[in-house]
Amino acid sequence: MFLVSGATGLLYEVAFSKVLATIFGATAYAISTVLSAFMAGLALGAYLGGRIAHRLRAPLAGYGYAEILVGLVIAATPWAFDALASAYLVLARGTQDIFTLTAARGVLTFLVIVVPTTCMGATLPFLARLVTSDDTTGGRLPRLYALNTLGGAAGSLLSAYAVLPLLGVRGTMRAAALINIAIGVGAILLSRSMADVKPREASSAAGGASGASGEVDKELLLFAFASGFLVFATEVVGTHLLTLLIGNSAYAFGLMLAVFLVCLGFGATRASSLAARHGAKQGLGRGLALSALALALTIPLWDQLPRFFAAAGKLVESWAGRELCRALAAFGILALPTLFMGTTFPLLLARISTSSDVARNVGRLTVANTAGTIVGSIVTGYFVLPLLGSQRTLVGVALLFAVLAAFSARSPQRDDTKKARVTVLLAGAAILGALFMPRWDLARLTNGANVYFTHGPPPDDIIFVREDVHGGVTTVTKRRDLLTLYTNGKFQGDDGPEMSAQRRFAHFPALFLKQEERALVIGLGTGTTLGAVAAYPFSQIDVAEISPAIVEASATHFTGPSRGTLSDPRVAMHLNDGRNVLLVAKEPYDLITIELTSVWFAGASNLYSTEFYQLAKSRLKTGGVLQQWVQLHHIRPRELAAIVRTLLDSFAHVALFEGGAQGILVSSDEPLIASQARLRQLDRRPDIRETLEGDPLGMLIEELIASDEDLHRLVDDIERQTGERILSTDDNLFLEYATPKGNVLEYHSSLAASRELLERYRTADPRGRHVRP
Repeated sequence: MFLVSGATGLLYEVAFSKVLATIFGATAYAISTVLSAFMAGLALGAYLGGRIAHRLRAPLAGYGYAEILVGLVIAATPWAFDALASAYLVLARGTQDIFTLTAARGVLTFLVIVVPTTCMGATLPFLARLVTSDDTTGGRLPRLYALNTLGGAAGSLLSAYAVLPLLGVRGTMRAAALINIAIGVGAILLSRSMADVKPREASSAAGGASGASGEVDKELLLFAFASGFLVFATEVVGTHLLTLLIGNSAYAFGLMLAVFLVCLGFGATRASSLAARHGAKQGLGRGLALSALALALTIPLWDQLPRFFAAAGKLVESWAGRELCRALAAFGILALPTLFMGTTFPLLLARISTSSDVARNVGRLTVANTAGTIVGSIVTGYFVLPLLGSQRTLVGVALLFAVLAAFSARSPQRDDTKKARVTVLLAGAAILGALFMPRWDLARLTNGANVYFTHGPPPDDIIFVREDVHGGVTTVTKRRDLLTLYTNGKFQGDDGPEMSAQRRFAHFPALFLKQEERALVIGLGTGTTLGAVAAYPFSQIDVAEISPAIVEASATHFTGPSRGTLSDPRVAMHLNDGRNVLLVAKEPYDLITIELTSVWFAGASNLYSTEFYQLAKSRLKTGGVLQQWVQLHHIRPRELAAIVRTLLDSFAHVALFEGGAQGILVSSDEPLIASQARLRQLDRRPDIRETLEGDPLGMLIEELIASDEDLHRLVDDIERQTGERILSTDDNLFLEYATPKGNVLEYHSSLAASRELLERYRTADPRGRHVRP
């Protein structure tokens, strides 16, 4: 039951994060706030569960009632999220201060999820009371914890590869809720056939874990906090690097978390044997020392992973095969250090499992450990990683594990002196190994081989590098005179051939504007699109960019493509999720233009859903225009049809252009009609002529592929062939899980196939349909 409960708990966490990202945005601040609120609920549950379980004569029944309450509350949570969205909108419109918004997000999230997460957190103390009632070895409690962790790993895999794509967010929550209710009923029925659990006498087998009062020693609480801190610090840096090296699709994130939890879970299963061999106290030190050593020895392997993907790309062409390669890479780099890290907290549990007040002590240790995870993730992600970079942060974590191991080995008993010396030697070896590891090859590390399992030639130089939890690894490379911007190895833009396409993100929708007062640019990139938007006589231009490093790179190295518009007084920069900026906007826009790196990035589909388009339409003036980017390469007809259908379902008029091998969708509720008189007036503006390289604006009409009824014919025909009509919604997450599978297609052949398909629906006379005097 606890194994399955671990899986449902992870499903809830993923589902909560998906829903709340549409309300709070997908910034690192919003995501970490949701995670912290979730973990705080678990900690509260562990504390309360420990106090309650100590008094229960039938702890299994108490566990059952907690599981039932989880299921019942989760089943009603979707309606609570609707109320939360309304409350957040009121608060967010009253302030733009990031600290106030973060606090508001944390409080609102906690209020919604406090009951289910508290019940989840109480389950371990309840079951601890049961499984340790006649356990004299201290081995059952670590195994119970291990099973729950392995259940979480299964939940992570299932959420990414099966449950969420099949059931959607709300269906996932309801199905998991039913499972929790079934577990609870089963536990209550089973408890009726079991004898009452009586209070037990404290045993000395725990290794001096509790004092005379039965309370857990403060030193163990310190180790529990430190263990949580260091394990989550490793997870933050590991996820940061794996996003760069393995990918940042929804599948990749599910895979990373699953591998991490599998290794922690199997490490937890080894805690009992480590305690049996070395004793619980010395076993903890040995586990910490081996964690430090394994982490130090695997540091040089990180920049070798791109070679693995490039080699695999020559042999593996299927999507499933490449996902397996990603799993092997993640497992290979994480297995040893995470396996040993997985022993640390279970070894602490083993030391208190024979105490007379085991449930309460489990609760206290869990609270300390959870507090460590929250602090570790925040401190590492927001302070240490940006300051030191990923390699030096990993070195620092390894050093702290080694110091903690040496500290745990102090003052050994006479029989443990040799074991303590070995622990100190292992810790010393880890320190030496970490300090003298070679520096990573940054060009290889950031070559993006994981995306399409191939990479281009290395740059002449990497002139800009920033690492943070907001945008991952942001780099600017130089090859001859060409500067190129990358995020996690994925192309974002350059100051050369791509500028023409990115300027069209502004020019195509501008053809149909009735006025130019307010514009919103979602996604800054190099700033090329912003520079083109600023060429028009807008009085206010808002820019939503999630990554501070992107803003710095654009301001420092791409002032030419952006035409220096970041210092334009009309431009207001919002370090926020574009959807969230729209959600709290008080004034409507004439133009909303979206420049994303890829549809298949985790979270990007939030800007391609029915709910987003309805939000955007509500923030446009009458006659306002929305521009949406759609890739024409590495995409299958089914996903292309879903993107276009979702937009057609929300806006009365839609046109598809192609610029620089990029698809550019333009939509409005008013007919897309360009005025020749207005175009001639705009052509007189020097800034617009500069961004069009002297060509008249009206010539861009000829780059239209299809519009209105021709696009309807396109999607109707594809839907007849596939037998399904698909709209991408916040709930079904269709594009999030479908578009990554197109990455196995070859670039040129997939682009040619898309062009051939679209050519059959080309609008015969675009000028006659869309231009008037």
